[in-house]
Amino acid sequence: MKSIQTFFCTAVIAALLAGCGSGIEIDDGSGMQSIRIHDGNVVIHKSGAPEADISASGDLSIDDKVVPVTPAQRDLLKQYYTQVLVVRANGLATGKAGAAMAGHAIGSVASGLIHGDPDSIGPAVDAQEKQVEAKAMTVCTAFDVLRTKQNAIADSLPAFKPYASINNKPDDDCRSHITKR
Repeated sequence: MKSIQTFFCTAVIAALLAGCGSGIEIDDGSGMQSIRIHDGNVVIHKSGAPEADISASGDLSIDDKVVPVTPAQRDLLKQYYTQVLVVRANGLATGKAGAAMAGHAIGSVASGLIHGDPDSIGPAVDAQEKQVEAKAMTVCTAFDVLRTKQNAIADSLPAFKPYASINNKPDDDCRSHITKR
């Protein structure tokens, strides 16, 4: 059933974006790179490289050493920082919508079975599913923008290149996982 598939996709997104305390984590699934928010900074962990930190004001430090940046590079770093927050917010909203869908689905199943109307279950769940899909699409779109910001920084700032490994596959892949039947 497509609804269950969407729910599990949503749960995976929420798990990847949820974190302990004030931190969140965006993991590319390879274990090679993660982006997290920790103590107010975006922290990029890349396997085999020291951590890179980006502050809200566009400061970049790698291995706890400040990397000098131009005003244009600082602006790109601020945009990247902001976009990580957008990905996080959209991911959390998707996770909440998925949890609400699960609760609604359980209620619809119970109600349909109790009232002897199992045919009412599918349409009720499908309506919730469309809302979750729409929220999940916002994650894909936000991730597209994050990838674009990442690539602009890497083109402008050689020290950042090792941290620009969010894949450059077309985001249709993200969308196809959400809408797959």
